[in-house]
Amino acid sequence: MKKTTIKDIAKEAGVSIATVSYILNDVKTQSISDETRVKVLKVAQQLKYVTNRTAQSLKIKKTGLIGILLFKDNKPSPWSDLKYAKTIYRIEQLCSALGYHVILMQIDSTAPSYKVIMERNLDGVFLINVDQARFSTITPYFGFGIPVFVIDSYIEDSLFHKIMPNIEASFQFSHTLLGEDPQFLIMDSYNNEKWMDAIKQASGLSEERIYVYESPSGMRAFLARFDGRPGIVMNEFVANEAAKTNQNIIAWCTCHCPEILSEDMAKVSFDMSDYTAIVHLMDSYIHDVEYANEEKFILLSVSS
Repeated sequence: MKKTTIKDIAKEAGVSIATVSYILNDVKTQSISDETRVKVLKVAQQLKYVTNRTAQSLKIKKTGLIGILLFKDNKPSPWSDLKYAKTIYRIEQLCSALGYHVILMQIDSTAPSYKVIMERNLDGVFLINVDQARFSTITPYFGFGIPVFVIDSYIEDSLFHKIMPNIEASFQFSHTLLGEDPQFLIMDSYNNEKWMDAIKQASGLSEERIYVYESPSGMRAFLARFDGRPGIVMNEFVANEAAKTNQNIIAWCTCHCPEILSEDMAKVSFDMSDYTAIVHLMDSYIHDVEYANEEKFILLSVSS
C-alpha cells in the first residue's frame, strides 16, 4: 500500500505543500488560519498519514477511549486532591453515557510520564490544569485531528478549546451580591500563569489587593489589612478558612462543592450541566471529521 505523503495531503486539502509542512511540523512563525489548520489535520487523519516522530501515537481508528489528564498542582494545597474530583466525575459520567471508556492519568510536574498516552490511541482528550510548557510537550503524542479540550488553562494556540469559569460574569455577580466593589481577592493557585493573570486583570484590583493562597497564616495576615471589608475568595475550601477571619466575603465555588459552605455565606457557583454540551461537542469532532466549531472559549455559566 502506497504511503501517504504531504503532497497527497496538500492535494486533498487544496493547499500548498509548504502549508501542510508548516502545520504538521507546528511551525509558529507562519500565519495560518484555524480553518486551514483544522482542514489539513483532518485530511492527514483520513489519509492515515504517519511520520516517524508520531507513528506510535497517530490515531488510525476509533478506540472508544477518552483520556483525562490531570496535571497536579505545582504548589500543592490540602485540597489539591479534591479540586477537580467533581469535574472528572461529571466528564466520566457523560462520556460513559455516550459509550466511551475513560482513562484518567495524573501527571506530576516533577516526573511527568507520557507512556500511557503513547500506548493508547485516544479518541479525545481533556487536559486539566496544564501550563503552556507542558501543553507544548505533550500534544505531539496525540494523533492528528484528535480533539483536545483544556480546562482551567489559558493556552495561546487558538486551535484548541478552552473550558473555564466565566470570570467576567462572576465579578459582575459578586458586585451585585455585595452591593459595592470588592476590596480584595484571594485566589487559588493554578499551574497556568496566563490563566491566573487573566483572573487578576478581570478583577480590576491592584496587586497589593490580591493574595494567591500559600498558607493559613499568610492569608490571615493579608485579611487583617482589610478589617472586615468585602472581598472575594476563589475556592470554597479556601473560603471556609478565610471566613474564620473575615465573614464579609463571597465564595467562588470553583471546586463545585457549594455544600461545604454555611448556608448564610454568599456564594457564586458554576453550572456543571454545561459539561453535557461540552462532551457532546467532543463527540461531534470524533464522529465527523468535517465537523468544526469556531468557539474556542467555553465559559461555565454562573449561578448563585
